[in-house]
Amino acid sequence: MDWLLFGRQLGGAWTRAFYTHDNSTVVEDFTFIPKAVIGGGQLGCQYQWDSLVFGVEGTWSWSNLQQSQLSVLLPARERSIGIDQIGTATARVGYAWDNTMLYAKAGWAGVRVFARARNLATGELADFTDFTSGWTVGVGMEHVPWQSIVLGVEANFYDVTRFDHSGVDTFGVPARFFNTSAPIWAISLRASYLFGPPIVTRYVN
Repeated sequence: MDWLLFGRQLGGAWTRAFYTHDNSTVVEDFTFIPKAVIGGGQLGCQYQWDSLVFGVEGTWSWSNLQQSQLSVLLPARERSIGIDQIGTATARVGYAWDNTMLYAKAGWAGVRVFARARNLATGELADFTDFTSGWTVGVGMEHVPWQSIVLGVEANFYDVTRFDHSGVDTFGVPARFFNTSAPIWAISLRASYLFGPPIVTRYVN
């Protein structure tokens, strides 16, 4: 038996982002540890065979993972990073009993990330926004308290690396961001609605 699922999710996310910035004068490393709310929606389908449940799912989430810090080596220099969108396409496999299911998922993740280097005294600015691809894995638990209503909790890891960028700043000076990395962790509560035939399996009654 198979179903189509549509729902929403809300939780918290955090990252330990890193990049090295070269402004043609100084090469300096920066580490950022922002935390923020994450929320979005999911759409997928799944098929149950006995106690095993197989499915595919797409998600899109919005967040506000941002942090800035001052340069240690140069006065009046500020560096920052931000992540505001995360999309995924994953496969899921779960084990169901009664009205509950434990599952794991894995697949593609795409993240929109931006980085900025700014001279607070002169306004000189180097920045970029990039949509970078990576991968994701996650685990979760779902429970069906009422017909066609699914409530759950999910933990995810998103691997985000290799969003290096080179160019010139607003004064025409070469600048680059490299050694880039921003792995993301998130825990979310989920609520979904099942579209399909009447639920009569051990997963949902």
